[in-house]
Amino acid sequence: MVDTAEGTPDVREPTAEDIKEQGNQCVRSGNFKEAILHYTEAIKMSPNDATLYSNRSLAFLKENLFYYANDDAEKTIQLRPDWAKGYFRRGEVQTAAGHYDTALLAYGRALQLLPNDITIINAARKTAGLSSQEAKMAKRHPWIFVGAGAVLGVIITLADKFLAETPSLKHPSLAIFLIVVLAVVGYGIYRVYRYMVNAQRKGNLEAPVDLLEGFQKQEETEDIPESSSAARNRYTKAQARQRFRKGKNT
Repeated sequence: MVDTAEGTPDVREPTAEDIKEQGNQCVRSGNFKEAILHYTEAIKMSPNDATLYSNRSLAFLKENLFYYANDDAEKTIQLRPDWAKGYFRRGEVQTAAGHYDTALLAYGRALQLLPNDITIINAARKTAGLSSQEAKMAKRHPWIFVGAGAVLGVIITLADKFLAETPSLKHPSLAIFLIVVLAVVGYGIYRVYRYMVNAQRKGNLEAPVDLLEGFQKQEETEDIPESSSAARNRYTKAQARQRFRKGKNT
């Protein structure tokens, strides 16, 4: 703020850089929602600044808004395809959303631009570790679920044999059949579990549903003035019959 010749303070309008710095301060203090607002305002003033989209991508990511974070990362790459930060942001978002293979590709591209960046290297190693761990668990999980079902079948069989007054599984083939069925059920539960995990990961990067879109369209329709011809034609059935009779009598 400076003083004019008349002594009246002249307030300088904040620039996009000023507002970006306010967003950076919010990020440093952990106030990511407010940071998003500052970055969005700065983007309105400077829509081609890749740094603003990169910073807002980070803020969105901290709020687990993966779709918007990924969208800003892609915008960063679009504006500055030779800047490693855009690919790094993409890798961060894809890792958080559980898309490890896509994240590793993004980190690989970032390392092509900045081969010795320790931050990118560590992030890529972490994602590679998560991908390897998931691959191992994908091999183990089916057997764990099948084994749990089989163990449950054995427990039921033993309980029926030693605790029930009148055992239902008298023939060994029935006991074996029950164990096999429960093992298959365990595998089915595993398949449902994997489907839910994959669906959740896919949904992480899908555009959220705009719940207000329908209401906004309805309001826009209601705001359209009714034409005079349509207004003249709006009569009740009784009014229409009365007008018809008058027309016949004339």
